[in-house]
Amino acid sequence: MSYKSDQGRYARMVAFWGLTLLVGYGCFHGGGLVTMLDGWLGQSNQVYVDPFPLFGALKLSTLIAMAVVVAAGIAFHSVLNRPRNADVLIETEAEMHRVTWPTWPETWHGTVAVTAMVIVLFLFLTAVDMVLAEVMKRFMGS
Repeated sequence: MSYKSDQGRYARMVAFWGLTLLVGYGCFHGGGLVTMLDGWLGQSNQVYVDPFPLFGALKLSTLIAMAVVVAAGIAFHSVLNRPRNADVLIETEAEMHRVTWPTWPETWHGTVAVTAMVIVLFLFLTAVDMVLAEVMKRFMGS
């Protein structure tokens, strides 16, 4: 199926940025790739810029992690723009436009109904548990 570049644009954009940010989080969050590289490189982890925004210091490990994020972004862009994958995302976005989304009052009433049912079931299961525990105590003799 041939498609125009603006078809499924939002679905492809959300998929791309979601995956890229997930890789970035894995690279830069505590215990991630940067921390592992800091341990592996040791003294050879050269500092290029000491007060660097967002990262504290621009080191060799930070540059490697940035390169990994950029390479992953390029790979995600390539994979998401393959015709088969793009068709799936285009169809997904088209289906999302057909969905009938609930209004705020419908959402609120549904939330209240679910919350009330959870409370009722909690109270019922707690009472049944207490009764069965008491029965078991009497049968066991303690």
